Amino acid sequence: MTTIKQVAEHAGVSVATVSRVINKTGFVSPDLEERVVEAMRLLNYQPSALARGLRAQRTQTIGVLIPQLDQPFFSALTYAIEQFMFTQDYRTLICSAEEIPEKETSYVDMLLRQRIDGAMIVPMGHSGENVQRLLERQVPVVMLDRDLPGLDGVHRVLVNNESGAYEAVRYLISQGHRRIGLVGSPEYSEPVNHRFRGARRALADAGIEIDQRLIINGDLKQFEMGSVAGRKLLRLEKPPTAIFALTDVMAVGVIHAALQLGLKLPQDCSVIGFDNIPLASYITPELTTVAQPIYELGETASRLLLDAMRETTPTQRVYMDTRLVLRQSVTSIKP
Repeated sequence: MTTIKQVAEHAGVSVATVSRVINKTGFVSPDLEERVVEAMRLLNYQPSALARGLRAQRTQTIGVLIPQLDQPFFSALTYAIEQFMFTQDYRTLICSAEEIPEKETSYVDMLLRQRIDGAMIVPMGHSGENVQRLLERQVPVVMLDRDLPGLDGVHRVLVNNESGAYEAVRYLISQGHRRIGLVGSPEYSEPVNHRFRGARRALADAGIEIDQRLIINGDLKQFEMGSVAGRKLLRLEKPPTAIFALTDVMAVGVIHAALQLGLKLPQDCSVIGFDNIPLASYITPELTTVAQPIYELGETASRLLLDAMRETTPTQRVYMDTRLVLRQSVTSIKP
């Protein structure tokens, strides 16, 4: 018995395209439709009426799988996605895996049972198998913020984290800072690793020897990580004159630690963050930070997912730029 997959292979198209021709849903170019119809005729393929009816159904729902909903960056990103997709008549199922593999797998099981039309995922290092499961069930996938190499047929929307961190450290150096602390978490986060790389490259390009005592990374929750690391750095015999925290939440933790130690900011220590979450402009001092295009990131990923569900564009890898936002938490010092 001929299968829909054999028809797709014979016509040189995807299974989803064959399904659209059979069910008369979505756009298919006349050329592709003719190839599919001819393949069905040559292979004597007769689609089941029941299967045809099931495949024609659309749930108008998408899944969004993120690592931590309680982090301001991810909550803002999810909000941007939900708002945009609602205008396109899609409803969003939001899943927070908390960086736990078993929880992510359980959520993917649920999304497949719900027969979502597409998925957006901020992957973890072990997410490849779950992304592959979605693809095997013909669920279009867009990965954003983090990448997983070696996966085909997936759109990607990423941020130039390395260049953003490079710009931040170069700015601190331009203000006279040469003893600069770096704080990051978690250790396995691809964006954070890229930010470390950019910061180190900026120091190296300026001829500043990297002092490993000034670099702290770990797996604590971000605010706690910033607070613990800030306290440790600022209690050194020769503390840094500036600290670059690789997320705004960690930067807030650093500021909290500095104030607890009785320091004045930015006079005693400059602080710079990364993300530009709303809180950054409301704390004291207002936080200088590297702004990610959070809402543009969510909207771009949403548009690509819509295109993927309609098969109107080839697989794309989109990189988005950051920008440095100058506020009050950095001061210049004399060499």
